[in-house]
Amino acid sequence: MELDDLKHAVAELDRGITEVRNLSVATYKERRLDRTRASLRPVLWEHAAQVALGIVLSVVGQLWWPESGAPALLVAGLVLQIYAVLMIVLGLRVIVSIRTLNLDAPVVEIQRALARLRRSYVMTGFVVGMPWWLLWIPLAMVVFGVDLNGRFSWAWLVINVVIGIAGIAATLWYFRHLWIEPEDSERRRRIEASVSGKSFHRAQGFLDEIARFERE
Repeated sequence: MELDDLKHAVAELDRGITEVRNLSVATYKERRLDRTRASLRPVLWEHAAQVALGIVLSVVGQLWWPESGAPALLVAGLVLQIYAVLMIVLGLRVIVSIRTLNLDAPVVEIQRALARLRRSYVMTGFVVGMPWWLLWIPLAMVVFGVDLNGRFSWAWLVINVVIGIAGIAATLWYFRHLWIEPEDSERRRRIEASVSGKSFHRAQGFLDEIARFERE
């Protein structure tokens, strides 16, 4: 009977230790997940501002309407309208992805979802940012009413288009590994980390801490 009592006591002790450890892990995980959520809020604000800027740009793009007889202004205004819609759609896409990120899932799944979100963030930044090498041209045309009727205006357009194309080519070359490297490439991950900002770095750090704590 004494041996049975000892076995029972040891079993109860093991169960108690397991419960305490599970509670400790759950508490630690909850705190780190709260900090993960907080670290992603700047990304939400950033893309909310992007959506707002897209709306403003859409309104600015309509300034050509009173002078719709000018073909150059018509094209410039339509380009701004299309870009504004793109800004809004991509901004909302990132916002929805963050808001629907399931932080109740296992840590490994959250890490994978965060990696996908970071790639989406990086590519959205390129799609939204890259056109500005050229997009400021139609913006200036619409705001200042440049109709390109004169010879000097066409020369101004050609020069700035050439400069913009060169800028886009140089940027694509500099970040070429984002497209030519596989998704699990260490080089690509380093580049994504360098251009995705501190928010994703902090969020990934909190998830790594949870994973280490669960293994110990």
